[in-house]
Amino acid sequence: MNCDACRQKISEYVEGDLPEKERLEVRKHAERCKQCRKELHIYERMTSLTANIQRHTPGTDVVLKISESIHRATRRQRRTEFGPVLDMTELADFLRVDRETIGQYLDEIPCFELGGKLLFRRKSIEEWIEKRETSFFLQINRSELADRIAPINLRLGDVRWRI
Repeated sequence: MNCDACRQKISEYVEGDLPEKERLEVRKHAERCKQCRKELHIYERMTSLTANIQRHTPGTDVVLKISESIHRATRRQRRTEFGPVLDMTELADFLRVDRETIGQYLDEIPCFELGGKLLFRRKSIEEWIEKRETSFFLQINRSELADRIAPINLRLGDVRWRI
């Protein structure tokens, strides 16, 4: 075992997470290598000193703030001359659904292919959603209207009118 491999496994060694074979390799290397032995000793000392420190579990609000900060820092929005473009994963995140749900509507969702990837223009997606919402709203209103206005039969003269 070389020094780099040993240093990568020191924390697992001290915490007891290494298989026995690798534990022996780290121990043998540390016995021969002064620098690795020193690092191992420092890590063991630090672990023993911090073992009695009371642990604090952060509140939900703190975890949420941290998660949001990480999300903002790591998520880059692609921009082009015609607005943000999303890939399948970003679209799923934007719509807050899983990728399988998007797959069910793939024939309807406006998209284009570039470099072997399906891409979605955010503005087109928003317009598509708006059309679906409008269509759904109209269907509901028509059905409610039909239920509310029961057919009324009128008799005017000899002609029967149905309203």
